[in-house]
Amino acid sequence: MKAKPRLLSYILVISIGGAVIGIDLGIIATTLSQPAFTSYMFPPGTKNVSSLTGAIVSMGSAGNAIGCLTNGFLLEKLGRRKTLLLSTFFTIVGSVFQTAANGVALMIVGRFVAGFALGILNPTIPIYISELSRPSERARLVGIFGMLVAIGFCLASWIGYACSYASGDVTWRLALAMQCPLAMLLMALSFLLPESPRWLVEHDRHEEAEQSLRKLYSDEEEELIIRTQIEIREQIQLEAAQRQHKNLGHALIELFTWKNIRRTAMAIMVMQLGILSGSLAIQNYQSLLYANLGYHDRSAILISGCYGFMGIVGQAINLLGVSDKWSRKRTMWLGCLILAVMLSILMALSKYYGSGTNANGARAGVAFIFLYSGLYGMFFNSTLYTIAAETFPQHLRGYGTSVAALCQGVTSIWLGQVTPYAFDAIHWQYYAVFISCLVALSAFYYVFLTETNQLTLEQVAGKFGDLTVSDKALAVATELEENRAVGTAPEPAV
Repeated sequence: MKAKPRLLSYILVISIGGAVIGIDLGIIATTLSQPAFTSYMFPPGTKNVSSLTGAIVSMGSAGNAIGCLTNGFLLEKLGRRKTLLLSTFFTIVGSVFQTAANGVALMIVGRFVAGFALGILNPTIPIYISELSRPSERARLVGIFGMLVAIGFCLASWIGYACSYASGDVTWRLALAMQCPLAMLLMALSFLLPESPRWLVEHDRHEEAEQSLRKLYSDEEEELIIRTQIEIREQIQLEAAQRQHKNLGHALIELFTWKNIRRTAMAIMVMQLGILSGSLAIQNYQSLLYANLGYHDRSAILISGCYGFMGIVGQAINLLGVSDKWSRKRTMWLGCLILAVMLSILMALSKYYGSGTNANGARAGVAFIFLYSGLYGMFFNSTLYTIAAETFPQHLRGYGTSVAALCQGVTSIWLGQVTPYAFDAIHWQYYAVFISCLVALSAFYYVFLTETNQLTLEQVAGKFGDLTVSDKALAVATELEENRAVGTAPEPAV
């Protein structure tokens, strides 16, 4: 990682939100595995247990979808830092509701509020990081966010396992309460973060934007700071001059104009992979998978804890050897095919050893679930949000990424409802749905995905046929630096 210490410290603070997201996503899987939770929420005589379980999971996705729908407005109006603060606050509120739940109704409300918070937080973090990063390391810095998501998910699994040794309702209430500490830490540290200079320029706060840039790149050469400042300002002014309407929220309409529909469709299809790959189904319903392989109760929770480490391993490989080194296109299409192979093997193992009577077959099934998790982390854990965030111009970035995340959330809602029934009805054959989706998405990415690796956010616009000012910014910055070196030019009023 080449990022300077100050910039890296800001990225690490923002990425704490990844751990908040990971804990929230992971804790529900272990909570559903706790016998005390099941007996409390679904006492003897409760009807439609599968429907209620699906509602607890899918209402989190419903809240996520609504959060995504509002996120673009918040990012445009409040900026990146304040939106981060607001979403973190709602994460804490949702956690409190879940911890204090006295029945399914309040549990659903808590999941909905937490999902709403994550619907805002999840797109905000990669956008924020992307706008602070240099193009040469943008994917790796967003990858830190992905790593924290994986660490948070792993922590959730082990929190659930540790709490399983408690007694009574503590087994699940304490686990749900552990969503709060990191969220509180993020809220406290967020006050020290600089606002995105691109958002400040967009709102004509140019002096603050320059201060933010110099704070971010204090250890960099003056030419880089000048060039970046000019490029951001000129590109945003160019884009603003081409817009006919600048009312709050109008950018949401612009996403679906002929000029921008390609960007929007591409971002949506990239984000859909996060659900249609089967990752969420496997993540949320691990207990069902392990039960089909013969593992129950605490054994299933222990396996879930070990499963969580695979995401960290995969994301570490991504940071060391994939992000910013592989093209975005190759990462996407090749990753899809490899995951399809993993699921095909897992489907075969589930077919022949799903009864749990063959111990070696069951172990092999668990091993391929683990491999799937590691490979997903290696290829996609942070790549999806990196591509979505860098695809759009400044005034569309918040809305476009949020719409893509919204569509992902909608898919998550119906899939969360269908998955328990599908596993009950067709068992191992359900994997074929995800295998088919992965193959189809691989072909789509190979043919249609636009390459954005190593480009500034302003240069990416040129990939979609927009006018850019990158060459002008480079020329002006070079001339200013040369003139300053020989003392023939005053400080530029850029």
